[in-house]
Amino acid sequence: MFSRRSNKLVIKSLACAVLALLLLMPCEVRACSTFKLEKGGGLVYGHNLNQGDIGVPGMIFINKRGTFKLGTTWSELATREQSRPSSHSWISRYGSVTFNALGRDLADGGMNEVGLYIWEMNEDGDYIRNDSLPRLYELNWMQYILDNYSTVDEAIRCAHEIEVEGPGKHFFVGDASGDCAAVAFIDSQVVVNRGNTMPVPGLFNTPYARELEVLKYYKGFGGLYEPDLGDLRVPRFVKTAVMVRDYDPAQNIVDYGFAMLDSLTVYDVPEWSIIFDVRDRRVYFKTRVNPEIKTFSMNDVDFSNNGPVLILNMDTEKGGDVLDRLHPYSNEDMRHFIKTFLLPIIPEGMITDGGLTADEYVERTATHTDAAALGENQFFAGVWKNRPEDPEKDMTITVKLETRGDAVTGGFSFSETADDFYRLDHLHMVGNDLRFTFETGGKRNKFLEIHGHINGEEMEVSLLGKEDYFGDDVLVRESGGLSGSLE
Repeated sequence: MFSRRSNKLVIKSLACAVLALLLLMPCEVRACSTFKLEKGGGLVYGHNLNQGDIGVPGMIFINKRGTFKLGTTWSELATREQSRPSSHSWISRYGSVTFNALGRDLADGGMNEVGLYIWEMNEDGDYIRNDSLPRLYELNWMQYILDNYSTVDEAIRCAHEIEVEGPGKHFFVGDASGDCAAVAFIDSQVVVNRGNTMPVPGLFNTPYARELEVLKYYKGFGGLYEPDLGDLRVPRFVKTAVMVRDYDPAQNIVDYGFAMLDSLTVYDVPEWSIIFDVRDRRVYFKTRVNPEIKTFSMNDVDFSNNGPVLILNMDTEKGGDVLDRLHPYSNEDMRHFIKTFLLPIIPEGMITDGGLTADEYVERTATHTDAAALGENQFFAGVWKNRPEDPEKDMTITVKLETRGDAVTGGFSFSETADDFYRLDHLHMVGNDLRFTFETGGKRNKFLEIHGHINGEEMEVSLLGKEDYFGDDVLVRESGGLSGSLE
C-alpha cells in the first residue's frame, strides 16, 4: 500500500513527466547538486545550482562571529500579518562564508570558519510542527547552524531542536573531519543517512533511499546499465558515485571537483558552481553569467566583529582572487540587489500571496536584521555583578557585555572596583543561555569557562576551569556602566 507521501511523489512524478513530454522541457525546475570528495589528505565540498537558465543572482556574505541575531520565519518576511514569528535569538560563535540569493542571514549554503558545511537541495520535505520549539525559516536555520556549531553531530541534533519552516528542503552537512550526512524531513520525522547508510557522499533532489535503489541498476554497483558520464539520462547520483570512486589523489582536487560539477548538469550550464577546499581553507566559485573562476582564502578573512559584514555579487566579472573586492554590507546594497536582480525572476505569487507589494517585500527583506542592533532587544547587555555576603572574603564577579550595533564584546573581572577586565573569548549565546571563556594571563595564567543563564535581571553562572569546578553564583544587572580596559 502506498503511503500519503508515496502517492504525492507518484502524482508529482507523473505530472513532471507529462509536462516534459508536452513542453520538451526538463521536469526539474531547480536542480541542485552537492558532494564531498575526500582522498589522499584532500577534502572538498562542491555545489551546483541549476535553475532553468534564468540567471539566478547570488551574493557572497562574510558573516562575523560575536554578532547578535534575531531569528526570522518566512511569514515574517513575506506576509502582511507576519504570522508565526520567530522568538529565537543568538550570538554567533563562528564566522562563516555563505552564498545567498534572498538576503542577509538567509543562506543557500556555505561553510563556517571551523569547517562545518551545509547546503540545501529542493525536495518534498515535511517539516516537524512543534510549537514548543524555537521557529526558524529554513534558510535562516542554515545560517543558525553555521553560526553556532562545528560538527555534523551538532547539526543533526539541531534538526530536532528547531521547528524548521518553509516550502521543504533536504540538506547535505559535512565538517572538517570529513564526516557528512544527508538530513531529510520525511513524514514529520528527521531522517539521516550517514556512515554506512551514506555510501555515496552526494545529495541531489531525490530522497537518498531512492538514489541508492537506482544506483543498483548501473555497472559497478550491481546492474547492467553503463554509467556514461556524458549521458544526461544517467542520474547525477550515479555519476557522483563513479567520479568519487575513480578520483586519483595525484590529480588536483579542486580541478577535479570543478570537473565533477561540470558533469553534474541538468540540461543547462549551472547557475552557480562552488568549491570549498576544507584543508586549504579556500573558496572557489563561478557562475553561468561570468564563468571565470574566482577565489579567496578564508585564512585572509577577518571573522571578528571589529568590522562589518562583507558582501560581493557573485557575478563579478574578473576572475582570480576577489578578497579585495568584498565591501561592507548595507541595506541599500540589499535593496538594489533584490530590485535589480531578484524580483525579475521570482514568481509573482511569492510576494503577492502574502499580501505585500513588491516594494514592501524589498523593504522587509533588506531590513529584517536591523532589529538585532536595537538596544531594546539586547536583553543580555549591561554590567552584571554578584552580591557577596562578605566582600572581603568572598569572590567578587563582574561581567560586562557591551554592544556596538549588533556586534557584542565583553569582559570579566574579579575586582570589586572593576578597573581591568579580561577579554571574553568564544562568546556564544543561544536563547537565554550564555557561554564564554577567558584567560587571566600573567605568571599564574588560568583558563576559565563561564556558563550563564539570563532570567530577567539575574544571571545564574557556573565557573569552570580546565579541570576544576569553582562553583555557582548569581549576578544582578546593575544600571550604568563601568570604566576600565579589556586586557
